[in-house]
Amino acid sequence: MEEEPKKDPNEWALAYGDMITLLMTFFVLIIAMSSPKTDEVEMMKKRNGVGDNLAVPVLKESGIFEEKIKSKAKILVNADDLPPPISDLDLIREDLVVFMTENELFNVIDLLKTREGFTVRIRSDILFDSGETTLKVEYIYLLDKIAELLSVIPNNVRIDGHTDDIYAGENDDGNKLSIARASRVCDYVITEEMLSTARFGVAGFGRHRPLRPNSNERNRARNRRVEIIIKEITRDV
Repeated sequence: MEEEPKKDPNEWALAYGDMITLLMTFFVLIIAMSSPKTDEVEMMKKRNGVGDNLAVPVLKESGIFEEKIKSKAKILVNADDLPPPISDLDLIREDLVVFMTENELFNVIDLLKTREGFTVRIRSDILFDSGETTLKVEYIYLLDKIAELLSVIPNNVRIDGHTDDIYAGENDDGNKLSIARASRVCDYVITEEMLSTARFGVAGFGRHRPLRPNSNERNRARNRRVEIIIKEITRDV
């Protein structure tokens, strides 16, 4: 009767080693899949802080509204650490401030917060030649920017035209000129971004609402203006 071959007492070690190898491979794969990619790490470093800090939106070539949702997104933080909510009109103002700084427009444009909403006041002399209603090419990029901002909000808009006291005749030419200029700006903005005409209204006040007395040319230049009034949306309480 033949003897059974003796089993190797270390045979278990081979199976044990294979199992350990498989487990190590499994954990290496898990770690590799959970590690952030290099690009993601770099993006995290560029933010203002890490961990629980706020992800602050960065102005890009005065384009806050290019990624409107991202500009309002926040990482979860304690309620006490959150800043006040930012409205669309506040974002428009911030965007225009950057745009005006880049293009050195602070001497010809005023930004005003009013009871109606937010007003962009533009001196007519940069948009029109004296007595004309045809838009000047040199500053047409300004209206392009305003049209771009209006395309991402639903607010209604009124565009007002104003002149100085030069047009004081019986024919009320100042009123006609002011409303013609307001209408021209309105038509351009609507056409540029294909906006809904129902959102817009125009008005012309001629010389009847001066900012300053028409006593010198400097004051008259201030009074000749087009105002783009972006109306506040009434919130239901």
